[in-house]
Amino acid sequence: MNNRNQLNRMKKIIFLFSFCFSIIQLFAQNDMKNLIGTHGAFGTGIYGAPGAIGGGAYKVNYYYAFGLDYSRHLFKHWDLCSGVEYAYTKMTVTPAPTGAERPPENTNLTFITIPALFKRHTEKVVSFKGGMLFNILSKSGDEAWIQSRNKEYKPTRDVAMLLGIELGIGFEHKFDSNVTLSLNPYVRWNGIGSVGNFLSSPQINGYRFLQGGIRIGVGYRF
Repeated sequence: MNNRNQLNRMKKIIFLFSFCFSIIQLFAQNDMKNLIGTHGAFGTGIYGAPGAIGGGAYKVNYYYAFGLDYSRHLFKHWDLCSGVEYAYTKMTVTPAPTGAERPPENTNLTFITIPALFKRHTEKVVSFKGGMLFNILSKSGDEAWIQSRNKEYKPTRDVAMLLGIELGIGFEHKFDSNVTLSLNPYVRWNGIGSVGNFLSSPQINGYRFLQGGIRIGVGYRF
């Protein structure tokens, strides 16, 4: 059963990435309006909504990510940006009060993120970026944490997506070889909604958190 659920999850990831890539490819030509690249990112938690994980509280300590990017210039100052990203988020969980003192414990979330963002260029090197994030849960360390305290709890393997939004500002330099170097400070609000039962499960209900980070990328325009 677990293998079947993992296969279904991979099908969802491949479908979403293929869909986003296909939409962008409708516009793609060799006209210097396309950009492919890679990036690394790191950041910290700014805010975590209370009441998650069985009535306790949690704090996002840090996260890191890396991925592949593709963007297409649509018209005038606007680009459509997508790609795929692996993101690891480290959290500290404070259990709900039960009468017995229990120390905070560490847990994590691992996402495969597919962004659908629009980028607005200015006359200078500065740009603004924002849009939707489709976070597909690939691993939840907190399920092991829950199961260690509730032997009857069955891990939720049919979790689909946690939706989010991203807003950021970017700085980009283009070299004569069409290679670009970019720096992108941004904030992400994860948990604005879900597809599937991610937020409907009472054991893991409430993952809504604000992150701040910096993305460094290298790309090639063609």
